[in-house]
Amino acid sequence: MTKTNQEYHVASFVAQAPPNHTSALSELINQFNGAEVHGCSEEGKIVFTVEADTQKGIAQIIEKIHLTDEFFSISPVYHQCLNETEHVEITQVN
Repeated sequence: MTKTNQEYHVASFVAQAPPNHTSALSELINQFNGAEVHGCSEEGKIVFTVEADTQKGIAQIIEKIHLTDEFFSISPVYHQCLNETEHVEITQVN
């Protein structure tokens, strides 16, 4: 029997963008696998979450979003990591 660790990360963010660009930037965020916009304000704030198997996966998505140069800032709000250990039976066949 072996153990395998499976992680699941979810993080939430608030982005500040020009108010007239929130719709287009929300669509951009939603195009990334694991990212989802949950709300926008008239002042240009965008609330979204990112889900990935690793913390690095979340960082890579945020980096790609930030590279658009359309955001004034992207601030993390919350990050949770769930770690499940799974026992896997290994059967040897002769």
